[in-house]
Amino acid sequence: MRLCIQRVLEGSVSVDGQCVAAIGTGLVVLVGFGRGEEPAFAASAAFAGMARKLAELRVFPGEGPYEHKMHCNVVEAGGSVLLVPQFTLYADFRRGRRPDFAGAAAPDAARELFAAFVQRVDGLMPGNVHSGIFGADMRVSLCNWGPVTLWLDSAELFPTPV
Repeated sequence: MRLCIQRVLEGSVSVDGQCVAAIGTGLVVLVGFGRGEEPAFAASAAFAGMARKLAELRVFPGEGPYEHKMHCNVVEAGGSVLLVPQFTLYADFRRGRRPDFAGAAAPDAARELFAAFVQRVDGLMPGNVHSGIFGADMRVSLCNWGPVTLWLDSAELFPTPV
């Protein structure tokens, strides 16, 4: 599982010219699942850990002596999260000029995992989570603040014991 996280002043997702989700200050998060991650992955410690890590990331400024430091998480900062399904996070460019997406999870598994991730993150910060539509041709707009863009990979953060 991979997350590309952007701290934003605002973000939105439109489908067929209609806004389906929008946030003000917060995080726009592209969410991808890799080959071999089946719906059962949603019950794993890595899946829960990725949701918890996202909810607890301290990437917003605090107050007083912390106003110029990354001190608060998104909820403490009064922000929201916009989750966007993004299989292209698993693109492989090692051969040729066209991306190979064989490393991405199968669409049916990824759809279930994305829905479970939205639900898991919403459970950690109720009412502050919005999402794009899996499989739709989305237009994602955002105003990156900082810019701050972070990358989380479950295989790196929560390696499977050998």
